[in-house]
Amino acid sequence: MQDAHGEISTEQKLRLVQELFAAGVAQVEATSFVSPKWIPKLADAEALMKELTDKSDTIGLVPNFKGYQRAEAAGVSAVTFVVSASPRHQQDNLRMSLERSLDELQRIGEAARNSGIEVRGAISCSFGSPYEEEIITPHQVASIAKQLATLGASEISLADTVGVGTPEVVSAVLDHVRRELPNTSLALHLHDRYGLALGNIVIALERGVTTFETALGGLGGCPFAPDAPGNLNTETFVGWMQRMGIETGVDLTALAAIRSWLLDQLEVSQS
Repeated sequence: MQDAHGEISTEQKLRLVQELFAAGVAQVEATSFVSPKWIPKLADAEALMKELTDKSDTIGLVPNFKGYQRAEAAGVSAVTFVVSASPRHQQDNLRMSLERSLDELQRIGEAARNSGIEVRGAISCSFGSPYEEEIITPHQVASIAKQLATLGASEISLADTVGVGTPEVVSAVLDHVRRELPNTSLALHLHDRYGLALGNIVIALERGVTTFETALGGLGGCPFAPDAPGNLNTETFVGWMQRMGIETGVDLTALAAIRSWLLDQLEVSQS
């Protein structure tokens, strides 16, 4: 929603979350507890969570300890704490170094253990940087993943923020991370620049990954990553799984109806 051209109200966001769950989506990252100064379209995070009567399987993204405190007070069941494998994107997106972010995660992990909130870790730019001068290696990503897990992250999401991951790169990163974290659940968060996302999903499935993060209507992006494409379209993903004979539990017809409604609200062309 942070990159959507149109506007939707808190009530419309509430309907969206509820209908996604009704369609069979297992988890929904409903909002992000980020600074309203930087991301004004998500300023209603607390208001949205207040209206959600069932907060189980509802995730809130948090960039720092302050964001975690807001999420905890709002009653989320899980948070996703995000860092970046790109030092420059880390600074642009989070306004702090990776080392400082890890210090924040340590505080979050301690607080979450006392409150019973699950902490997930996410690594932006896991398969490539927005900046030509940066080279991100599988070893770097695996090292960051290990640090996130050590500090309490129960699951690690690897994000292709700028949509440059190829099956070769994705396989190398997953193999390195799996060697460091053989027993930690992994997820794949894909943006789809060159139409390679579905191929990358096949690679991930072969390596035991069964959690994938997508966005309805292919919305999404990153305001602090130059020319970041939208996320992999949820309907495309569910349809692809069906054709592969993999049951997701998601009703594709219901999903299409929700997507059509959402894009109408945002006044986004559906051609």
